[in-house]
Amino acid sequence: MSDIEKRLEFLEETTEVLRMQNRVLSTALKGLIRALPGETAQNAVESIQLAFEDALAELSYEDSPHVDLFHDVTYSFFREKEY
Repeated sequence: MSDIEKRLEFLEETTEVLRMQNRVLSTALKGLIRALPGETAQNAVESIQLAFEDALAELSYEDSPHVDLFHDVTYSFFREKEY
């Protein structure tokens, strides 16, 4: 196996680990929100949405190449309203 193939395999494995870590964190956050009383949960979700909007605005201001990716992932998170 060449160095490039080894590096590619390493990057693929690392990407999968990061995806799973993100899924674990997302699941934990949704579980925490579900455990809150209704009004508190709604306030928490609204606060999280505002924080995401602030982060998106900051990325946009910095002209980050990750603006679209952040937006897509945020949308995906809130589309799965299981809390």
